[in-house]
Amino acid sequence: ATSDLPQTAFYQLVLLAVLAGIGRAVERDIAHEVRDRKRIFSHGNAGSVSQDSQVQQVVGQISSLVYAAEAATLRSAEPLQRAYVARFGNNPQQEKDANIAAEIETAKAQVIVSELVLRSATELFNALGASGVSVNKALDRHWRNARTAASHNPLIYKARIVGDWRINGTEPPFVWQIGSGTGKA
Repeated sequence: ATSDLPQTAFYQLVLLAVLAGIGRAVERDIAHEVRDRKRIFSHGNAGSVSQDSQVQQVVGQISSLVYAAEAATLRSAEPLQRAYVARFGNNPQQEKDANIAAEIETAKAQVIVSELVLRSATELFNALGASGVSVNKALDRHWRNARTAASHNPLIYKARIVGDWRINGTEPPFVWQIGSGTGKA
């Protein structure tokens, strides 16, 4: 990837879409599990889990987390589209600015989308109790999948890049490598 190709931001958008999809699967599975759950807690708030207002609140919170993750993912795609279009505008400064915006937006989205989806994949167990961790249900796969996708790029570096841009106007890197580099103090 070079500064005239928003390739890195595109790859990040793919990972964001993966995370948003995992979030959607969490939302789907928790609604299904709560809807079909027969066992209740003696200290719960209703005669069925699906009617328990606290469980409904957990499902609503998860749905809201996933909504925000999807919205951030979609928003991060917009500057990437503008960067693509800018390639054909014969304006090098506009193209550079569009590429920077694409990199910064996808970095910001990665930081928050990763957090939102990981949180949703953890919160689902608050609605189900110990049976939610059943090997047969395999609901923990959502957390593992989200953690794997989020770990492709350490979020601490994404957050630093955004912070350095906001504070100092430092351009984000357009080329990523693993195993080599100068490092940065």
